[in-house]
Amino acid sequence: MSFIVQLPLTSSSRMKPVRSVLRQYSNSLYVIPFDDRPGKLFEGLENCRSVIFLSEAPRGHDTRLFVARYQRWPTQARSYLFLQIEYARAFREVLYSGLFPKYASDLEVRIFEKVPQKSDTTIGSVSARRQTKYFIFYQEATRYWVKATIGLPYYTKDRVVGPPPHGRYVYFDTEQNVAVACAVLNSSLFYAYFIAFGDCFHLSDTLVSNLPISHNLLTNSHLIELGKRLQKSLVENSEHKTIQTRNGAEISYDEFYVSKSKPMIDDIDGVLAKLYGLTIDELDFIIHYDAKYRMSQVTENDQQ
Repeated sequence: MSFIVQLPLTSSSRMKPVRSVLRQYSNSLYVIPFDDRPGKLFEGLENCRSVIFLSEAPRGHDTRLFVARYQRWPTQARSYLFLQIEYARAFREVLYSGLFPKYASDLEVRIFEKVPQKSDTTIGSVSARRQTKYFIFYQEATRYWVKATIGLPYYTKDRVVGPPPHGRYVYFDTEQNVAVACAVLNSSLFYAYFIAFGDCFHLSDTLVSNLPISHNLLTNSHLIELGKRLQKSLVENSEHKTIQTRNGAEISYDEFYVSKSKPMIDDIDGVLAKLYGLTIDELDFIIHYDAKYRMSQVTENDQQ
């Protein structure tokens, strides 16, 4: 059987019983997730991100799960879309149990097998249990770039300074740790992790806090320096915007263009690749992950 359903089937906790049933009653299971930008499966419908699953009736007890990348394509490529789909075999649940990860290839499977193998802690385990002056602020809404800054970005409502709405905090005990967190959370490796295991639109506390890292990563002087430089780059490349809301409020804020800092992010991914034991091919995959759409000015403005 085959169905077209909504994207939360792949990763939402409330859909876990459905995924369990599909695994239980499928001999082979194929899962293809789709974005709705720039091309859409259903023209005229907004925010209709979908997933197609194909289930073969059971002939044994070993369910074979095959997953595809999060599909993004230009509308003119629609007639070729299904011919180009590549599947990865999800052999083991290495980070999150019960999910249908959105792997682009078997190479990505190997990457996220290495990440926990080379780690001895998580972001959440090294974060502070109280509010401190060292913190990362990141926007929950995430489409093409994670926006994680050291401290609060500029934001005012009717000239009253405050935190931007729909943001989250991660506190740390030291300046070094918050610089490393800035580097890691803005990396392309983390973005690929977010797409593979998240809902591709909301960056949750769970995804951030559960990211496997090593203590060697926290003390890497090159990564600490890159995190500080990246924060400076993000601020320097931002643009100050002022808008009027429908109810007449005046909002002023800094709009970030993370793609302008991509060369520095590539350096960060190079350091992370060494710490996680990635090969040259695996690093190349991470650096170029969805670059066609992430580097587009149209899509960057679209994510705000």
